[in-house]
Amino acid sequence: MSDSQDNRDACSPALKCVAGNRGPGFSSLLGLLFIGLKLAGHIDWSWWWVLSPFWIMGGLALVVVVGILIVEKRTGWDLFSGDT
Repeated sequence: MSDSQDNRDACSPALKCVAGNRGPGFSSLLGLLFIGLKLAGHIDWSWWWVLSPFWIMGGLALVVVVGILIVEKRTGWDLFSGDT
């Protein structure tokens, strides 16, 4: 059995494996484009807006985590127990 087969077998079906990542996402590419345009002088935006793809995605991730914690607290559901 090859190493790549071992890695695929070790992945949980509910979680995406790191080996299955296909590259940067849309928000990362958009953020890099905005940074390049700002540094080249093509846009005269505030750095807050240039970096907005990064902080917006971070904010959405934070909302998801807080939402999961609230659901766990209110329902007694344990995400990491493995019980369904």
